[in-house]
Amino acid sequence: MAFLTFLHDTCIFFSREAIRISILRISTNNSDENSDDNSEESEKKDVLNIKNINKDNLQSIINFSFIPLIIAVPLSSVLFIWQYTKLNSYFKNLPNFQLSIFILWISILLELGAEFFYNLNQYMLNYKTRSKFEGLSLTFGNFINFITIYLTISDNKVTRDLISEEGLAILGFSLGKLAYSLGLLSLYYFDYAKNFKSLNKFKLRLVLIKPVITDHSSVYGSKKTAYYFQQDILNHFKKVYFQMCFKHLLTEGDKLIINSLCSIEEQGIYSLLSNYGSLITRILFQPIEETTRLFLTKLFNSDSSSTTQKVFSKHTLTLSFSVVSNIIIFYLYLSIFILIFGPINSSYLLRFLIGSKWSSTTILETIRTYCCYLPLLSLNGILEAFFQSVANGDEILRQSYMMMVLSGVFMLNCYLFIKMLKLSLEGLILANGINMLLRILYCTVFISNFYKKKLPSEILNDYNIKTLFNIRKMRIISILSLFVWAFIYFFIGNFTHNFKQLLINVLISLLLLLMMCYNEKDLILNFIKSKKQKYKVIEKSED
Repeated sequence: MAFLTFLHDTCIFFSREAIRISILRISTNNSDENSDDNSEESEKKDVLNIKNINKDNLQSIINFSFIPLIIAVPLSSVLFIWQYTKLNSYFKNLPNFQLSIFILWISILLELGAEFFYNLNQYMLNYKTRSKFEGLSLTFGNFINFITIYLTISDNKVTRDLISEEGLAILGFSLGKLAYSLGLLSLYYFDYAKNFKSLNKFKLRLVLIKPVITDHSSVYGSKKTAYYFQQDILNHFKKVYFQMCFKHLLTEGDKLIINSLCSIEEQGIYSLLSNYGSLITRILFQPIEETTRLFLTKLFNSDSSSTTQKVFSKHTLTLSFSVVSNIIIFYLYLSIFILIFGPINSSYLLRFLIGSKWSSTTILETIRTYCCYLPLLSLNGILEAFFQSVANGDEILRQSYMMMVLSGVFMLNCYLFIKMLKLSLEGLILANGINMLLRILYCTVFISNFYKKKLPSEILNDYNIKTLFNIRKMRIISILSLFVWAFIYFFIGNFTHNFKQLLINVLISLLLLLMMCYNEKDLILNFIKSKKQKYKVIEKSED
């Protein structure tokens, strides 16, 4: 199963991720030729409404959405054939194995076929459409996977003869992926037919774009010649793709290391930890990171007064700083919760999820170390989201070279901690933590330099790294948190062993939450005040 997941995720990642990031650089400043930019009504237009977006920009999104398929067909074919030839004969002889591989390959192409519609909705920040369609498709895929297994293990002789238990998991996985891809593509297409097709703003095929040269219209970053792909966006894509290769190597590097330096039992334990850890990342951190990246990219590209020098307004810079600072502060508060209550309670909670059969392994000790790694993972994600939103091609290349160096540092640390110091999985987590710290440091320096160059000198003192991380307030809550941790550790117990201790930890966490809310009372009150003002404006407009 891990083999199939690797094939699927690798093909999907290398085919679409760089395009998803690059397409956001297409400007939203443009309106169609018949709009009057000098009119007050035009200035108030919603630039994220498809009716107000330039046709050339929409068609450019469709054209770029062909690139994932262009990459995926040869990449997936070569990768599938190469991996298949290296497989153990046991897997090759499993019933329906070849069919499962073919179904998985088809599911990848179908999933990438939905990129046309995904990129359009992402460009217009239609989060609701995306989350609804992905949620329904995921549910449908899981249902098909369940039905496949249920029918096979039932007393139905026909299905038992057709599908043997050995190939059951692989076939169910592949059919589940196929169902997900079909569901996602179908939902997006029906949405397109209902909301986009009648507007006739773009075609679902590769079209040669011929920009209209007028005083009021321009296409972001392009020369006034016919093109399929905007040249500056294409150049940005190439550099992002180059960066993604090293980023994926770092992301998947721990799997390569653990396969060569750790035992089978340790591999299973780390796989379990990664799966549960990724749940937290996908449910909580990833949506925030993606939303931040989308918002900042649209904010900076809609405001930029120059396609080469990227001059931004004071309002855009201060707004972006405030948004990133507030998210970082939220992450830091969340990190305090994870660091205090994670190692203490995680082993007790994990017993309910995995049962007693894992209690004899080192997983209950390892998860405590893994809890300390999660805050670094989350903070790095939000800082890199900012970097991806504003970095130009040269800056992306510099980070790619930095990733190359970090890959070497990571492998060296793994050898030192696992092979030399015999730290096993704790050594791998420690190596990952050092890697994340270096990436956080790189992005922090980048953000600091970015605002130093862009912000007016008279307000620069109010927008620095200390303000970004809210050092003054975080110092206060950090000291209080140390006292809370010491109280739990020495008076309640270093680790939770029963429900009573868990309940006490929950009550103390609520008390700490109240302290944090008081520490940020000004921010919370301003937020409530702005919400009330917004509701008043809505009520007046309705009257």
